[in-house]
Amino acid sequence: MVAPLYTDRLSQKSQAPASYLTLLANGRFEAFLWTQFLGAFNDNLYKMIVSLMAIRVASQAGGGKYLALAGAVFVLPFLLFAGYAGQLADWYSKTRVLQVTKSLEIVTMLIGIGALVSGRSEFLLVVLFLLATQANFFSPAKYGILPEVMDEREISRANGLLELTTFIAIVIGTSFGTFLYSTWKDAPVLMGTTLLAIALIGSGCSLFIAKVPAAGSREPFHLNPFHEIIAGSRELAKDRLQGLSVIGISWFWFVGALIQLALLLDGKEELGLGDNGIGILVTALALGIGAGSIAAGTISGNRLDPGISPVGGLLMGISTVALGLSHTYQSTMIWLVVTGFAGGLFVVPLNAWLQEKAPATEKGRVMATNNFANMVGVILASAALWLFHDRLHFRASSIMAGVGVVMAVSSIWIARELALYTTLFVLRCLAFVAFDVRIEGEDHIPRKGGGLLAANHISYADSIFVGLCSPRVIRFVMWKPIYDIPVAKQIFQWLLAIPIDASSPKAVIRALRAARVELEAGHLVAMFPEGSITRDGTLQKFERGIERIAVSTLPIIPIHIEGMWGHPLSCKGGALLKSWEKLWRPRITVRVGPPLSGEATPEELREAVERLAQ
Repeated sequence: MVAPLYTDRLSQKSQAPASYLTLLANGRFEAFLWTQFLGAFNDNLYKMIVSLMAIRVASQAGGGKYLALAGAVFVLPFLLFAGYAGQLADWYSKTRVLQVTKSLEIVTMLIGIGALVSGRSEFLLVVLFLLATQANFFSPAKYGILPEVMDEREISRANGLLELTTFIAIVIGTSFGTFLYSTWKDAPVLMGTTLLAIALIGSGCSLFIAKVPAAGSREPFHLNPFHEIIAGSRELAKDRLQGLSVIGISWFWFVGALIQLALLLDGKEELGLGDNGIGILVTALALGIGAGSIAAGTISGNRLDPGISPVGGLLMGISTVALGLSHTYQSTMIWLVVTGFAGGLFVVPLNAWLQEKAPATEKGRVMATNNFANMVGVILASAALWLFHDRLHFRASSIMAGVGVVMAVSSIWIARELALYTTLFVLRCLAFVAFDVRIEGEDHIPRKGGGLLAANHISYADSIFVGLCSPRVIRFVMWKPIYDIPVAKQIFQWLLAIPIDASSPKAVIRALRAARVELEAGHLVAMFPEGSITRDGTLQKFERGIERIAVSTLPIIPIHIEGMWGHPLSCKGGALLKSWEKLWRPRITVRVGPPLSGEATPEELREAVERLAQ
């Protein structure tokens, strides 16, 4: 049973507008953010201390070996135990999994104090392995719990905050690790106590995370650690967009890791920087990703919007090419921030989609499979650097420019694969630039299941305005002569429009039946019952074809669009040219009325739309 606090908060979602402020004002979500922030902070803090101590205690010739080994040890648990972590997240309450794994961090840090005191590299690496194992079991529950504690309209913003705090934790943890080691390298107990204190605070924060019930998975335990990864891959193969999301996220980790590794070499080889200068560059990249993550959540608003990802990927590719061509510290810094920002735009929508759309009893498995694929991407980045830099002797800057070109080209492919969502995103951007659109009553449109949207038809932009009323994909019924316009036909196909061929009654009936099938399949369908754009600005008679589409058990939602009459896109056309203020982003009001029964007559529907006019 869900805890009362969580239930109360859930019941209030529709009353409070979704925003970053409302998310941060939620104590349960804030506790979640602090829990994961302190975990990532401690991971990177300890990893940096281990790296510095390994270099110190090892011989000069073996320092690089131990440094590379530390990186491998930290990645290994995500490959070996990802399947087990997914099973736990699906079997038990994700809240409980988060709390138990955080308590294991305390135990790990207690062992870590002994390892720090001993100064033995092998003991330090064992603790690092345990810490990475704890992080591995924490991760699927961390990402999987978000759709269980918040509404779909909050997911994108929540992921923006999650990515921002994660990368800030990485930057601060790495920097603080250097400071802590340089200050207390001869006082290992003090270092260990600091790490333990952070683990204790993080574990305390986890006690305030919203409580959720177990997902209810009945999958038996599988001893083979890769069984869940294989099964998760099969699950992802069933949903093309989910599979593309994992590929895209893993590609982001590959590119990001390769850029970071190449940057370390570029800073030494071409910019002649010291450790501090390179550290600042890495910080710029991480902060850029954090800022881009927040921007992605803001742009997505109350919807899942994977259409942002190709745009972010293209920008990331272009900026990475510019980064590779940069030869000054200042320009490198600027392009790193832009590259990171674009990376945030690219990855956050994919993460949000994956979390929300994964089946409830499969979220842990899907998240674990995603983590496994991400770590494979990180390992391949190291292999790519070795191949191109060490074996083929490419300069680090050339590697970055090359990966930027591949990123840009791959983004065009992703845009094609996500053609529907990319097109919807571009249309939303155009609407935002050209109009000041205000939506009223959008909560009347069902969040799930079929529904028929019926709006007045006042301009050629009306479909865009109706599409802004819901985060869901809306299939529009339209006349075939418009659908067949050569330049626009491909776009209408991407948008899943349903053309009506008026050349014969049979063709019309087939199209109306096709629209009805979409309704019965649980989709939103929209039409303009007047049949054509108004010629005088008044509401025309509604055609009876709507009766052939409507399903008696599904609602009809009336919509009224106001403010477009006189715009060049209306039949009055050009009147607004007399007033620049009215032409530039005129206010458009779209009012959504209470649903009507699917048995409503065209006359009753017309009256409902007319009542919405004010």
